[in-house]
Amino acid sequence: MATQKIKGKIIRIIDKRTVVINLGGENGINNNSVFYILGEPEEIQDPFTNEILGTVNVTKTRVKASQVFEKFTIATTTWTVTSYRSSVLSLLSAGVAGSGYETKEVDEGELNVNSKELQPWKARSETPVKIGDEVEVTVEVQEQQEMQANSTEEIEQN
Repeated sequence: MATQKIKGKIIRIIDKRTVVINLGGENGINNNSVFYILGEPEEIQDPFTNEILGTVNVTKTRVKASQVFEKFTIATTTWTVTSYRSSVLSLLSAGVAGSGYETKEVDEGELNVNSKELQPWKARSETPVKIGDEVEVTVEVQEQQEMQANSTEEIEQN
C-alpha cells in the first residue's frame, strides 16, 4: 500500500500533553497516525568558511492520534504500542510468560509550550509547541486512489 506525507497545523493546545490538529479522517488520519511536530529548519554553517551548507529539519516531538474526527484530530504525547514478538528467543520466553505479543508504553513527555497559547477544555483550567506549528504525518493513499479509479471507470462506462 502506498503512503504519502501530508502537512497540517496545530490549531489548539489543550494542555502540556494534548493538541488539536487540523487534519482528520477525511485526510486519511486514523487512530494509528503519529504526527511529527516540526521546528524551524536550522541552517548548517561551516565554521571555517562561513558557507551555509544546507538546512536540517528539526522535529520538536511526536504526538499520536487519540481521537479522530472528520476534519480534525486530538493527539497526545503518550500511547501504547503492541507488537508481535517474532524472534525465536522472544517466542520461547513468551511461552513461559504468556502470549507472543509485547506491549510498550511510549511517552514523549510534556510539550514545551508557551503558556499564553494554552486553551484548555472548558472543564479544565491548566496551561514552546505553539498554535500554527506545522505537523507532518504519513497516510495510506491506495484506497483513495482506487476509489478515484473506480469512479472514473463508472463515468466512462455511462
